[in-house]
Amino acid sequence: MPKAIKHTAADKTMTLSELAAFVQDALRSDADGTERVKANITFGGRLKDVTVDLTTPQRAQGDAESAALEG
Repeated sequence: MPKAIKHTAADKTMTLSELAAFVQDALRSDADGTERVKANITFGGRLKDVTVDLTTPQRAQGDAESAALEG
């Protein structure tokens, strides 16, 4: 089952500090930096929330290929 990290703005829109906390949380939760980030935005283009799925089919396939090469 995929693990998702999601942060929602404390107010109507997200601050830079909230975005930085999201990135730190994702990296501490085993994100490797290649994951795609999803976001919901306001009509004005400001962030309301951001999410990253840590277990994606691409990562799982790459891990299986690496294991096959090593073993």
